[in-house]
Amino acid sequence: MNLADVEIFFEEWTPRWTAWERDNVGIQIGRRSRKVANLLIALDATPEIIEEAVTRKTDLIVTHHPLLFRPPSSISDSDYVGAMVLSLAEKRIALFSAHTNLDSATGGVSYTLAQALGIAKPAFLVPLKDTLVKIVVFVPEQHVDAVAAAMASSGAGIIGEYQSCSFRMTGKGTFRGSAHSTPALGKPLRLEEVPEIRLEMMVPRPRVTAVVAAMKSAHPYEEVAYDLYTLENGNPNVGMGAIGELSKPMTLGAFLSRVKRTLRANSIRFSGSMSQTVKRVAVCGGSGSELLENAIRDKADVFVTADVRYHGFHSASGRIALVDAGHYETEHIVLNSIAERLRSWAKARNEKLVVTISKQSTNPIHSF
Repeated sequence: MNLADVEIFFEEWTPRWTAWERDNVGIQIGRRSRKVANLLIALDATPEIIEEAVTRKTDLIVTHHPLLFRPPSSISDSDYVGAMVLSLAEKRIALFSAHTNLDSATGGVSYTLAQALGIAKPAFLVPLKDTLVKIVVFVPEQHVDAVAAAMASSGAGIIGEYQSCSFRMTGKGTFRGSAHSTPALGKPLRLEEVPEIRLEMMVPRPRVTAVVAAMKSAHPYEEVAYDLYTLENGNPNVGMGAIGELSKPMTLGAFLSRVKRTLRANSIRFSGSMSQTVKRVAVCGGSGSELLENAIRDKADVFVTADVRYHGFHSASGRIALVDAGHYETEHIVLNSIAERLRSWAKARNEKLVVTISKQSTNPIHSF
């Protein structure tokens, strides 16, 4: 396989359109035609990670945090980031990053964090809005299955864990073709009445063009009647944070012990009573303080995230237990999820791909 194949893998799991507007995700360094057989997974690109990649004869480093987060003004060895860019290019090691799009994905950062802390079936704490469109098309009865299948294959009809979701209603379509028309049913210049199905499917906004093209290709009519409706629904397939319930309630003290042990945190900051009961848990890997009010509205007993400010703890007081477990600590566990998915994907393709998770900590913060 080549780097372009890996790009497609991530686009299917963590599409670029789900990343924050100013985020820089995808291929950071490398040619798409570059052959890839040996991958190294890490949270960050650092000189030590690059040295490890060289030792392991790595073709590609996959990180969560982008090395080129902001456009550089120059690439030189006098700059920390520039020196790494030059080193990777000179050693012919590609770099790929999945950042806020990995945060937003099912099976991504927050989902992995929630599951690690004992939530069996997490849901997004804040589903992304303004990302869905409903397509309505009118199809002759005998062709509706083929049209729906074509739309589904292009990305329509996915709701959570369900695919090929549609609504169908029977009605009557009428049309009169001009003398230059070639109708699939009936004759030109004659008013025709045809039993039709109103077929409705949801689709992510960035997939609309592809879905419409697939729909028209499978539709028998010369001119296809269809409508596009923008939706305000939260998208159940992508979002920020995660929420769910523990199998059994426990005290906050016991839960903090679980957090510290599971995330291998040297220390954690928190507010709340050690004896209070915890059952419903909200999480957001990395800096997720802005989701505090969402966690409270969703009646979580505790919210686990990182980079919480002093006043954030004050804001949570008396309303929810708040846990700051560390930025690196709440994100590094996603590396296993990335590796497992890549290995399964390569196996399904019958491709040989060595995927290694770096054992080095790239956490720049230490406890004294």
